[in-house]
Amino acid sequence: MGLWDELECEIVAPNVFQRAVQAAAAQRPVSRVLGRIHQPLDRAVAGLSGGRVSATRPLAGLPTITLVTMGARSGERRHTPLVAFPLDGNIAVIGSNYGSDRTPGWVYNLRATPEVEVEHRGRTVAATARRLGREAADSVWALAESTYAGYAQYRRWAQGREITVWVLCPRDA
Repeated sequence: MGLWDELECEIVAPNVFQRAVQAAAAQRPVSRVLGRIHQPLDRAVAGLSGGRVSATRPLAGLPTITLVTMGARSGERRHTPLVAFPLDGNIAVIGSNYGSDRTPGWVYNLRATPEVEVEHRGRTVAATARRLGREAADSVWALAESTYAGYAQYRRWAQGREITVWVLCPRDA
């Protein structure tokens, strides 16, 4: 059993409000603001709900997890809320950083220490991260773009850098 199944993740069709939020978030000025406020907002909501809810799920209708990495330089635990996608029963995540020209810190953390934890709805599972090759990454991108139009924008905005895609698998697998 993969992480997607074990953590009971799911993709649900967004409602009218969530589609409006997604449309706004796919615009560059809004995306830049989200890049600054999303993580603190998600952390606050997760803290208030005991880790059972993130701000992204109710606001945008996107499937989310919290990735817990070890800081590549600091050695401290880092909690990063991310949109998640199913890949062969496991969880795929995309290092888009809202289309920024900068690679997100969690990608550097995975490169340094691929042993992570994945939190979802109050549960935590040990996992290992592996960078996907082009073919598998392309299938994740296709699903991501069909789930949220912002991903197509992110690819265009970040043309100067490679956006990596990662799969998270149970550590004992």
